[in-house]
Amino acid sequence: CYLCFPINFSRSLTCFLSKDIPVTPCSTFLLKDFVESEFFVIDGDSLLLMFLNEEVQHLTLFYLIECFLHDFTQKGAKYIIVFFKDVEQMYFQNPQFLFLRTALIEHLKHNTCITIHTEFSNCFSPQWEIFLKKSYPYFIIISDIGLTSLQTNYLTIFIAHSLSKKINVVHAFGQEYDTLRVYGYHLQSMWKHRIFFQKKAPGHREDRQLLSVYQTVLLLKKLWPEGSDIRRVICVLTCAVGLKLYSDVLSKPLSPEEATDLCRMQCLTTVFLLHMPLSQRAQIRIMQSRWTKQVLPLIKMQQLCAHFVLKQLSDTDDWKLDLTYLPDLNDDSLLRNLAHYYEIEYSEEFQKELGKEMDKEYRFLWDTVTKLTVKYDFGDAFPVRNTSQVFIDHQQTSFRVYDEKIPDIGLIPLKSDLVEEYAGDVLKDLPVLESNDPAVTSLAKYKEFDELHHWHSGRPLTDEYERVLCNADDADERKQIQKLQTFHRLYGSTLEGSTSKFIVCQKDAPGNADGENNRRLKAKEEKKEQEQWKALQMPMEKEIKANPTVGINKLEKFLKTVRSKSVKFSVEMAGLSACVEAWKKHCRKQGNKPEDLSSAVQVMRRIHILLDKYQDCEEQLKELGLKGKDDQNRSNYDVEVGPARFQLQYMDYYLLREERNDPDPRVQHFIPDTWQRELLDAVDNNESAVIVAPTSSGKTYASYYCMEKVLKTSDEGVVVYVAPTKALVNQVVGSVYSRFTKKLPDGLVVCGVFTRDYRHDVMNSQILVTVPQCLEILMLSPHRQSWTKRIQYIIFDEIHCLGGEIGAEVWEHLLVTIRCPFLALSATISNPEHLTEWLQSVKRYWQYADNKIKESSTDSEKNFAGKYKGRSTVREQKKSYRVRLVLYEERYNDLEKYVCSLTGNDFDIEHFHPCAALTVNHIENYGIPSDLSLSPRESVQLYDTMVKVWQKWPRAQEMDPEEFVSFKNKVVIKKMDVRKYEQELKKELSNWIVVGQRQKVNEVLENLKPKPVDCSEYQKWKKFAHFVDKLHEMGKLPAIFFMKIFYRLRFQRKGYLHQMLARRGIGYHHGAMAMRERQTVEMLFRLGYIKVVTATSTLALGINMPCRSVVFADDSVFLDALNYRQMSGRAGRRGEDMIGNVFFYDIPLPKVERLIKSNVPQLKGQFPLTISLILRLMLLAAKADDKMDARAKALSVLKHSLMSFKKERYAGILKIYFMFSVQFLIKEGYLDQEGNPIGFAGLVTHLHYHEPSNFVLVSFLVKGLFHKLCQPIKEGSTDFSEEVLEKLVLVLANLFGRRYLPACSKAFKHTFYQSKVFLEDLPEDFADAVNEYNTKVEENFAHFLLTTAKLADMEEEYRLPLSKTDFTSEKWHGSELASYLMDNTKRVSAVSPFACLSGVVDDDLFHGENINKAVLRSLGINVKNCPLLYLRKYDNQGRSLPLNAYALDFYRHGSLTAVATDNWLNEGDAYYLLKDFMLLIQSIRTSLSELCDDPNDNVLLAFQKLGEVYQSKFNAV
Repeated sequence: CYLCFPINFSRSLTCFLSKDIPVTPCSTFLLKDFVESEFFVIDGDSLLLMFLNEEVQHLTLFYLIECFLHDFTQKGAKYIIVFFKDVEQMYFQNPQFLFLRTALIEHLKHNTCITIHTEFSNCFSPQWEIFLKKSYPYFIIISDIGLTSLQTNYLTIFIAHSLSKKINVVHAFGQEYDTLRVYGYHLQSMWKHRIFFQKKAPGHREDRQLLSVYQTVLLLKKLWPEGSDIRRVICVLTCAVGLKLYSDVLSKPLSPEEATDLCRMQCLTTVFLLHMPLSQRAQIRIMQSRWTKQVLPLIKMQQLCAHFVLKQLSDTDDWKLDLTYLPDLNDDSLLRNLAHYYEIEYSEEFQKELGKEMDKEYRFLWDTVTKLTVKYDFGDAFPVRNTSQVFIDHQQTSFRVYDEKIPDIGLIPLKSDLVEEYAGDVLKDLPVLESNDPAVTSLAKYKEFDELHHWHSGRPLTDEYERVLCNADDADERKQIQKLQTFHRLYGSTLEGSTSKFIVCQKDAPGNADGENNRRLKAKEEKKEQEQWKALQMPMEKEIKANPTVGINKLEKFLKTVRSKSVKFSVEMAGLSACVEAWKKHCRKQGNKPEDLSSAVQVMRRIHILLDKYQDCEEQLKELGLKGKDDQNRSNYDVEVGPARFQLQYMDYYLLREERNDPDPRVQHFIPDTWQRELLDAVDNNESAVIVAPTSSGKTYASYYCMEKVLKTSDEGVVVYVAPTKALVNQVVGSVYSRFTKKLPDGLVVCGVFTRDYRHDVMNSQILVTVPQCLEILMLSPHRQSWTKRIQYIIFDEIHCLGGEIGAEVWEHLLVTIRCPFLALSATISNPEHLTEWLQSVKRYWQYADNKIKESSTDSEKNFAGKYKGRSTVREQKKSYRVRLVLYEERYNDLEKYVCSLTGNDFDIEHFHPCAALTVNHIENYGIPSDLSLSPRESVQLYDTMVKVWQKWPRAQEMDPEEFVSFKNKVVIKKMDVRKYEQELKKELSNWIVVGQRQKVNEVLENLKPKPVDCSEYQKWKKFAHFVDKLHEMGKLPAIFFMKIFYRLRFQRKGYLHQMLARRGIGYHHGAMAMRERQTVEMLFRLGYIKVVTATSTLALGINMPCRSVVFADDSVFLDALNYRQMSGRAGRRGEDMIGNVFFYDIPLPKVERLIKSNVPQLKGQFPLTISLILRLMLLAAKADDKMDARAKALSVLKHSLMSFKKERYAGILKIYFMFSVQFLIKEGYLDQEGNPIGFAGLVTHLHYHEPSNFVLVSFLVKGLFHKLCQPIKEGSTDFSEEVLEKLVLVLANLFGRRYLPACSKAFKHTFYQSKVFLEDLPEDFADAVNEYNTKVEENFAHFLLTTAKLADMEEEYRLPLSKTDFTSEKWHGSELASYLMDNTKRVSAVSPFACLSGVVDDDLFHGENINKAVLRSLGINVKNCPLLYLRKYDNQGRSLPLNAYALDFYRHGSLTAVATDNWLNEGDAYYLLKDFMLLIQSIRTSLSELCDDPNDNVLLAFQKLGEVYQSKFNAV
């Protein structure tokens, strides 16, 4: 029986899904750096559907599924697989797939470590809903299409149901992979999904057992009491049960004898599977054939039998079965080969021996079948065929024929020192063509084009630096830049409290001021402070007694302004006395046992400060009962709590930090910690450093110290600050303007900026603030070396972007090309030792390279110096090649977490103890995360819970706060003492598991868990303002609320709404806002005028907006542990808040737990090379002013990939990839045979971010397609029709900014108001050019794969990737028949042996769509490394993935709102995508104008016109 649904429900659901689900499928990164924190679910049937088709062999299918799962596992993913019971019924029409499904379930259960759930009936079962609520997966991977319309409907309902439960859904089809990431389409759970879905559970009946195999299994157990291999068992049971059932059928197309013949061949196939190694099976001839109609009913019956046999065996525990080879129960291709042999080739004269071992095995299996069918007479094992019935349809049978030989690739001769030095060891093993070979003689590619169109393809182009808008070219623009600088100073004043520091070069610095004069000034200042205190003392003491909290705040504000130690002491003593009096007054009012201890906390806080800095406070401690305590002399003002517990539980975050008291002359406004001094030492010694420290810990100070040092050293030294985003660039610029002022010679300035949008003072500033992509332009530019040699230091902020989603390779290129020391800052790296070791290896290379350059001729250095205008006064710094690692794990402010839920009209806000996020399994498998820190009161809470749960705990007394060794006999307990206590408690909790107290640990964790209540989405947002009021009452503002910005605000681009909200102390901050608007909100928030800001992840990365509280008010697929760490790091303002607060407002508890306990990411590196990058490096080496320096940089990029660090095999693969890339560039006319760039190399490198579209664009140009398209309205005119411009946009939109939509998006019945959404195909002549380009690329890449095959780990290739099931048989004795069935012309040296079983051979590598399923997995290469431009892209089901037509749609209607509404893009993404497209048109236009001599060239004019039109439309937004 199939799943049934109420008709009305099905109709309404179908209507809802077709109209409303697609707000939607957005392509995203499924696995980010923090994947280990995000648990997700894979629907098992969707997993099977992804790879299922009629042709794929069983073992190949299991291999592809294991590759898919292994990719997830290798990337650190945590997932489970769910197979719903009721879905099994949907496969009965396709028994071959039903059998595979059952085998897959059993294989994953028994042979892998993946958790498999098969206990849920369907997605409506209460057990499934409980599971979802408890585990709350990050997303569920579900297919949107099934084998039948019924299954498709079921999957559609599964998707809708998941969304209604607040679970995001990822489409099973359309996923892609690269070395680091998995990309896919996700559907965001939205409110409308939840309010639509009603619980209407489908009816279903219990499974009816269609076939009984129970008796046959019992009989086999008696025959084989010792058990056996699953392949033997399935074979004999399927044959026996199938033959018995088939014999009893009245009307059948085959006689029992004919059916028996087929079963004998099936037994023989199993013998081959048991004895023939995979390496031999991979050589079996490929035969295209089909079973006859008479055979199919029997085969289907047997597949159904096999399914029920497996189901029966899965419930058998008392019989020893070897389940290792569950993936290899059948090989239909081998069976058809045997059938063909016995039908067509076998005769009395022509017989091939089976072989002794295989003969014996075959007889044993068939004898067992006859014993299991003793009531029937099915004959002996031989002859195999007793009938002449035809099983194979011979009219449709053919064998694959191969070309005699894949032509060897011959490398075009190449003479290049760079190539020889990097890949010479690989080059010597590769064949090289003769100079008279046609491939070599036909290389002059662009000459004909140049002569025809008056172009100069090889003319040097301006570099990208010169193309970025410079805002200082005329008077008006200079005024604008002055205004911008004024704004930066204003913006910076909200970031930095102090006034700008005037920097003087050390050579010009005056001598030390007179010491006597300093003493007089100090005495004068002290007298002034004493008079101030005298005036304030009486009123302040009164205020402390009246209202301790307000009074103490005022006292501390005054203390911050005081410098004199004697005055500070007087103020502290007066504050202590006033606090003691306030406490006494409170005790007299409350009686002997006061409940509110806040006044006592203030007394103890003053005592801590005094004891730490000045003198003993014994009398005050006795008053509180915290010293010399006994029953006879108990004070009337005793707090009734032990001194250690009082300090931990009540003083909590007021406890003193371990801070040094000795000033550092290098730092003026604070006393740096030891780790900060180590950073300053590194800068002083010109060393590099990797700094990993929490947000707000003070790691950025070293950056500004570094800047100050460079400014002091000379007027020409440069320090570069690299920030990941433009927003951070603006922030740092504001800080620099606020911190530093320096008088410089004319033409030089302190600070310059270089972003993709604008630049100013790049070459003439001492501090350049930029983004990685722009610094890379300068580092790899052949003519900017004079500037790069002036760089004294580079500071990389947020260095964990090295493992990021977009642009990670740029960070890597910068780290390996810089010669100066650097500082690399981050709060979130889990393997800093590995990163530091890699960077140290790079520095060792540069030490060797520098020495080599010095030893060589100095002519090039002299030439370089001569080209620089004026004599360089950059002081020669003492070079250091050391890379320090500085780790600091302590946050200055503790973070306390709270979960908030709505109960009735009030809010229930519960404290969330960090240990509540843990589970026993997590502690056992991963330990307690090192950065899961507890506040002092949370440590006491953990101890109390442990004592409560295990009352006979042996160490209870020892771990009591009053008895703990670090607290005993200490009057003042400091934060570091509490850390020792916390570590000991955690260690003890883990030890409980070791000593067998798992249940008690579980009880401890459950006791600590809060119990939030779910509320409806409607109520949550209706009461949101009340929630903000509640936080205001609790004193938790200012706060940042991270959420999806309300829909109405997403399209709001007018300033009046901002002003209206700002007057009420409210702001919002998201990616679609103008930069100025965002900066205004940031400034007002820092100044305290705005107390509440709602924001998206735009505030996550480093923006300086510290607050008292952070609130997570909305869950989404983008709220992962990385964003959580960055966002929560804003809570707790150093110097203002002693603690930071993190609130989770209606975020599911399992999600909260995973966010808190997750580990920080490991930086692993990725495939570092692209053809465009290689061309850029060759361009640098050939055209640079300083050839030796340029070559050293190029070699550093090639040799020092993080991915290949300590991995020799990857290093070898990269060298071969490099060689074939160079060959491709030579063949396509971008390099000559000396490695010099020629042709359109400049145009290609300018568009390097758009590979492979940059190469395709040039091919269009060379073939004259643009000249053919760009015809003016009439001859001699410079105007072009709308049709021509629109078609030009169509061509460009097919090449650049490509965003695919999922295949199912075409099926959505969605109303598009202005956009067409789906991009039209390229015009036919352009499409032909793309196909020609792809053919060349496929050929080149296939030869690369054929060459790298020798580097594969073949032992690994013969094992399934996840289960590690080994298919290399050592007991193969050979077989004449097996050898006959093998095809010696079949080439399988470079493809996976598992793929070979489904007919894949080396020749198939020449077709891009086969690469991923065929390539040798141990090479770590996939089709993403091949620069193909697909005209049409297909998912695993063969459905076309349409391209999003956003760029063309915008050109047609000019509406950003329409693009955001119709094209399934949020407005922020749409804005930046369109901006990128506009900049791309301008870049192409500029390049073409520089390459063409004829200003009236039609292509040039058309691009100029298009650029103007597109920019005017964009500017109108």
